[in-house]
Amino acid sequence: MTRIRISSRYVRLIMTFTAGLLLATGALAQTYTGNILGTVTDSSGMSLPGVTVTVTGAQAPQTAVTDSDGAYRFLRLEPGRYTVRAELDGMGRTERAVDVRVGVNVDVNLRLAQTVSEVLTVTAATPVIDRRSVGTGENLQLVELTQVPSARDPWVMLQTIPGVLVDRVNVGGNKSGSQSYFVGKGVERHQTSWNVDGVNVTDMAATGASGFYYDFDSFEEMQVATSGTDPRVQTPGVQINLVAKRGTNELRGSGRWFWTDKQFQSDPEVPAEAADYLTVVNSIDKITDYGVEAGGPLVRDRLWLWGAYSRNDIDLVPAGEGDSSTTTLDNWNGKINAQLTASNQANLYYMRNNKTQFGRGLGPDRPIETAHAQSGPGYVLKVEDTHAFSSRFFSTVTLAKINNGYILDPIGGFGTDMYWDQDGGRPQRSYYRYEQQMPQKQIRNDNSTFIKLGGIDHELKFGFGYRQTPVNSMSAWPGTGNWGAIFEDDPDENYAAITRPAVVDYGTDYTDLYLGDTMTFGRVTVMAGLRYDSQRASNDPSEVPANPVFPELLPGVRYEGDEQTLKVSSLSPRLGATWSLNEKNIVRASYARYVDQLGAGDVGANNPFYRIQYLYYYWNDVNADKLVQRGELGDLFDSANIDPDNPAAGYSIGRVDYDMEMTKTDEFVLGYQREIGAAFSVAANYSYRKRTDFIWTTYEKTRGGNDFYTPDDYQLNGTQTGTLPDGTAYTAPYYKLKAGVPAPFYQVTTNRPDYSQTYNGLELSATRRMIDRWMLRANLTLTDWKQQVGERGFERGDPTRMVIGDSCSNCDGATVASNGGADGYINSRWSFSLSGVYQLPYRINFGAAVMAREGYVIPYYWRRNVRDGFGNKSILLTDDFDTNRLDDMLNVDLRIGKEFALPGGLGLDVGLDLFNATDERTVLWRDNRMYAGAGNDPDNNWIEELQSPRVWRLGARLSF
Repeated sequence: MTRIRISSRYVRLIMTFTAGLLLATGALAQTYTGNILGTVTDSSGMSLPGVTVTVTGAQAPQTAVTDSDGAYRFLRLEPGRYTVRAELDGMGRTERAVDVRVGVNVDVNLRLAQTVSEVLTVTAATPVIDRRSVGTGENLQLVELTQVPSARDPWVMLQTIPGVLVDRVNVGGNKSGSQSYFVGKGVERHQTSWNVDGVNVTDMAATGASGFYYDFDSFEEMQVATSGTDPRVQTPGVQINLVAKRGTNELRGSGRWFWTDKQFQSDPEVPAEAADYLTVVNSIDKITDYGVEAGGPLVRDRLWLWGAYSRNDIDLVPAGEGDSSTTTLDNWNGKINAQLTASNQANLYYMRNNKTQFGRGLGPDRPIETAHAQSGPGYVLKVEDTHAFSSRFFSTVTLAKINNGYILDPIGGFGTDMYWDQDGGRPQRSYYRYEQQMPQKQIRNDNSTFIKLGGIDHELKFGFGYRQTPVNSMSAWPGTGNWGAIFEDDPDENYAAITRPAVVDYGTDYTDLYLGDTMTFGRVTVMAGLRYDSQRASNDPSEVPANPVFPELLPGVRYEGDEQTLKVSSLSPRLGATWSLNEKNIVRASYARYVDQLGAGDVGANNPFYRIQYLYYYWNDVNADKLVQRGELGDLFDSANIDPDNPAAGYSIGRVDYDMEMTKTDEFVLGYQREIGAAFSVAANYSYRKRTDFIWTTYEKTRGGNDFYTPDDYQLNGTQTGTLPDGTAYTAPYYKLKAGVPAPFYQVTTNRPDYSQTYNGLELSATRRMIDRWMLRANLTLTDWKQQVGERGFERGDPTRMVIGDSCSNCDGATVASNGGADGYINSRWSFSLSGVYQLPYRINFGAAVMAREGYVIPYYWRRNVRDGFGNKSILLTDDFDTNRLDDMLNVDLRIGKEFALPGGLGLDVGLDLFNATDERTVLWRDNRMYAGAGNDPDNNWIEELQSPRVWRLGARLSF
């Protein structure tokens, strides 16, 4: 047996790590700070120990003394401009100004002269290359957030990030007030992590969504990461870090006002082809955005305060009948920073957000009474303390509480019964109601220590955390809870749904532990890390009331909760390296494994009340009042989410496979970066990802039998023929279950066998930070996102080529395109973005943002019910999933602004923004369902969404 000897120093480190685990635990959250590191040498290049190094800037002055290798370090600095000063008796003094960015290590090497009187001020730009980073993403600094024209929310900024695709085009705010859907490097939004000032605020009910809307002017910086080896990161999704401003030793603040109005907008003309079904197309009615923020010292160098308030009123006209949707976002922000001692600093952060909206969900198929009124305030409260135990050991503890939730009320009234017309395709009178509460608690601890072993410098990072995210929600149809679907041309097809609400009380909790080591020797830096995650989800007791009209069909029932807890544990290794060819060129390579985050809904299959329960009956509306009443029901022909033979039972027809694993992503990144001028670099990054162990909900023939449906259970049933809108003929076979095969009823949530996805992406980028009056960010992304599927991975085991989820249900090698968003199936094989600012003479600023991408996939399908128990099949009508795409999209936004210096130290910036400057009217989404089989059918290919027309915005900002 081989003995392993461990050095006593490593034993001490492990003991320190374990002791920290006993002292505090914390949830994963992204850093919202940066670091300054470097060495001090003399004029001959020899390292100088004992040099006093001071950094001054946004925070209180901090001082360090260089170690035996002449090294110094300042960690967890909030973003901003700092001055680094080195001084030693008999050696003069050197100063240098640097910019600190979120998640970035700034190497600042200083040289002291050998004369007492010499003071050297270095004016070189902050280094662009971070040799300790192998990740991909972007940092959006304050100048870009304020001077580049945008719709002023985080979602629109995601459009500028390489590898990220957003579902909609926000023209001057025509999509603001709602959350965009997006994908990053082949990963859906549900793996996104949202972090505000170091607090994870991700919604774990609508997994991956943001729990809040934000005051755009409260941000000091926004960081978006799309890959990397940092073991603090769990998921492969987009990592978003929003950093709030803070008070400094100078009293500073600003107030802003932005105004957009329909009178500043080009005519939102309805295209001729849509004149029969659209009264108006999507456009802006009026948007006003105003707010104030200010901060300064309460006790200079000791205590600072910053606060902000904002209000954003967004009145929009969605495509449809001309009804208006109105949204109001109110935000309060506050932060107190304290330098408690020379080695300890703390901060308290509070954010309160309330979104109210009248008309959520309006569209061509949703009249105003079926839209929602939304309301629901929420808040974040964080306390954080950072202590420097020595110049080599730093520790941060963070406690946070979140209270969030919202209500969606149908505008037609929750007491009003609804129905569906147009062959069951258009709701009338009212719509469903939804309520949700999501309180969260989290605590975390992050540590950094620096050691030197065998001549190699090590930066060890370790931490751990706990996060608890319970969810309580209710969904119910209005009135009696019952509704009818009316088929005008064939009343014999009319049916009624008798329903019972969905009432769930469930939740998740997360424990993580990570350890990472950054090793530097010569020009090579190696990063290695390991992350452990334990995720748990369970259902708590809940109950539902009886149906008020048909209590004998759907009585009240109580569910006693889940007997088991879904628990998944995983280890995620990380490995990366950089090689500095010289000071201007660097090569990077990395491998990382990520695991998906467990959502509360992943145990929904085991909860009988996770979804609304339905009994479907043939229906004869005897008195033609379009209300479902006694004496009007025919035979029961179908059900959903309930056992129709035992409606009083408190168990689910589905189940959860408690042995399933979380979806994994293995990622390889190879990159090259070159600095070509002051604060200017170009880079190329290639990314390869493979995702396995996908989770799906599928059918089994007997409950718990794992006897899934396969292609052998089907026979050819027919062939759908016709022509597409462009005149292309199609022939699409479809299948049904063979006689004697049991109809589908029982479901199980488990891992999907014989299925994986691969992503290949090439990102070319150029970045120049603001210096010498101009800045630039530009990138071009080329991608290939595909699926691999074998017979065991066919949806329902059905050999019919169907449009299900993000691709064709059984097409091996098919393109994947996310269907999670509002405007089509998200997939572009190329995309381009450019953002820039140029400062002209006379304090005139010019800003521009250009975005272009390939049109998204539009997979045309025919919906057919072959009456084999699976309901409607969406039959794919083309050979490939991405045979048809919408037109390519281009959007150009411009800004011109003038700064005025006013008495009393005031500054006024007046600006004029022009959105969609070229007035593109690209169709962003069409109805992809084919109806009568012929491409010229008037119900085919309807326009659902257009690029909003060109519009101007007036704005002014007063600062002091």
